[in-house]
Amino acid sequence: MNIASLITLVRIILILPIMYFISLEDYYSNVIALVLFLIAGATDFLDGYIARKTSTETQLGALLDLLADKLLVCTLLIWFIYIYDGILITFPVIIIISRELIISSLRQFIVELDRDNTLRVSLIGKSKTTLQIFSVAMLIIAPNFNEIIVEVSIFILWCVALFSLFSLFDYLKKWYEEFS
Repeated sequence: MNIASLITLVRIILILPIMYFISLEDYYSNVIALVLFLIAGATDFLDGYIARKTSTETQLGALLDLLADKLLVCTLLIWFIYIYDGILITFPVIIIISRELIISSLRQFIVELDRDNTLRVSLIGKSKTTLQIFSVAMLIIAPNFNEIIVEVSIFILWCVALFSLFSLFDYLKKWYEEFS
């Protein structure tokens, strides 16, 4: 296993301490959770950069990177349903996670057809991931502020859910054009 893949594994390992500190629900714990989350988010850029610069890109590394991204965001979103205990957060989380499952299933379907997955991550997909990370960061730190900030954070989560749907439809359109 190379350095880039080890950095990706760090992102996966950081999920549990982030969840732990979020669940303590006090100011300093939320700040620690946010810092750990930002470190985890930074590893997403760092592992790819190191893999490209050291020419150590592998299929396993690409799979781990994708898995780490999905685990980090989806696990924390599910955790927020528990922490915030509200229907307003449940629906956008279901939309976001459903989008991730549909796209992952579609990619697997393409591979099983013995076709190369020529549909690469688009700017829309990368923007969706960036917005998800921003939204999760806001939800981590929002309880440290007043109710308005919590409501703004949930509104941002809804915006991310809608953008995720847009990203899904964009991907499906490209897939249809490519493989029909």
